[in-house]
Amino acid sequence: MIVSTLNQEEYDLLVAELFAEAHGLRMKYEAFSQYTEAKIAEYELERKPTATKLEQLTRDLAVVNAQRAQIHADLVELTSKIDKLTAQRDNARSRVKALESARSYKIARRLRRVLPGFLRGN
Repeated sequence: MIVSTLNQEEYDLLVAELFAEAHGLRMKYEAFSQYTEAKIAEYELERKPTATKLEQLTRDLAVVNAQRAQIHADLVELTSKIDKLTAQRDNARSRVKALESARSYKIARRLRRVLPGFLRGN
């Protein structure tokens, strides 16, 4: 049908142009394929050292997290000890205040002031 309207020379020219176009597309595909393979190779070359560095950084991060957890545990323990010591100090201060405010302590303090002078006078 189309062949009948075209003469043989035009048909041969059209086929030759189609073959040339197909060859051009194959060459473009080949160039694109080589470009893609080159980019993949570059990616792989960059990925291996990066992956190694990422593994090292992950291990370092795990060590830092373990150290942070240990420091936090030490902080909690020391805070607990400080709270206990502060409570002991406050209890001791309140006992001293109670003793100093007792009547017998006041009398004993006055006697200590008076008695050495009295003993020296003899």
